[in-house]
Amino acid sequence: MKRWIFAGISDKRDLLLYLCKVLASSKHQVLLTDATEGKRYSYSIGGLDPSLQITQFCGFDVATGFTNIALLEKEIIENSNLSAVYDYMLMDVDTLHFNSIDPWLVTDEILWVTSFDRYEVERSCAWFRELFLKWPELQGMKVHQLYIRTVDSYLDQDYIMGFMEDLPIEWSTEPITVPWNENNMAIQLENEYSSSLRMNRISRSYQRALLVLLEQLVGWRTTDARRAFRQAKRREA
Repeated sequence: MKRWIFAGISDKRDLLLYLCKVLASSKHQVLLTDATEGKRYSYSIGGLDPSLQITQFCGFDVATGFTNIALLEKEIIENSNLSAVYDYMLMDVDTLHFNSIDPWLVTDEILWVTSFDRYEVERSCAWFRELFLKWPELQGMKVHQLYIRTVDSYLDQDYIMGFMEDLPIEWSTEPITVPWNENNMAIQLENEYSSSLRMNRISRSYQRALLVLLEQLVGWRTTDARRAFRQAKRREA
């Protein structure tokens, strides 16, 4: 199983939900773990059964309410309605209350996800400092940069990274940027209120960023990533 952590103080729901749908549309077993403050994904999925901590949504599973990775894995194994093995596990982490270092030690990739919003950047910086204080052995970890909701401005990645330069992190590869516009926002809002996950109308620049991300994380060729993306868009949520 491939494990990816998407860390940082930002709302990453649309990005991770789209990634999960593309992977699931390619016949992979996918688990999205909500390790966010306030269980953000419950507002995107809607209609959650409070007795269930793992819920199926648009062809993949979403885990909410777990405070420990061991409890999550125990639930997966013991629940006969769930597959005990996933191909991919994506974890959205913006809290330190997920009380285990284990996910950080076994993950295949760590991505810092942020917009250029100063609050998100500085709060993420403080969050990483708290993480390293709690678990010093994570210092020196390799992290990818992923910028979401970007718009044309004089700000650039070098300026943003100036806030993070004192952190004991090895920054990996070129950053990926996800451009934003009001149409993408409208689609996200419509999906949330209808508890659906439609992708047909998201902007081409957003689609290109998702393709690049899938190529890097999964190792797909460009043609394979495009085919998977077309399959995801053809599927009604």
